[in-house]
Amino acid sequence: MSTTRMRYFSDQPSGPVELLTITTMDNAQFAQVFPGVCGLRSDGFQKLVGRVVPGAPYLPVTRRIDYKRRPSLHVCNAKCVGGKPTGTCECQCGGAHHGRGLITDLLPSAARH
Repeated sequence: MSTTRMRYFSDQPSGPVELLTITTMDNAQFAQVFPGVCGLRSDGFQKLVGRVVPGAPYLPVTRRIDYKRRPSLHVCNAKCVGGKPTGTCECQCGGAHHGRGLITDLLPSAARH
């Protein structure tokens, strides 16, 4: 039995969005649909994209978190926010803030406030 489950997020200027339906998109198409976005790779030819609900537009996957099946649910701290965007999390945020420090630093300053 697995001790973690994958959670996928797209970091938007309004905040992180959890994606529930995940698929892949060709690198060239990804670059055209999401110019300037560095999404997570599926392999050398495709990147991950997902939807919030079926039928919604695709969003780029910017973080993939292994969320522990029995998390401690501790309060998020610098270790969580500064963690790897593809790391393991067990905070009360459910992975929504894990690795977000790196992503936030890459967003324009107006989007951080």
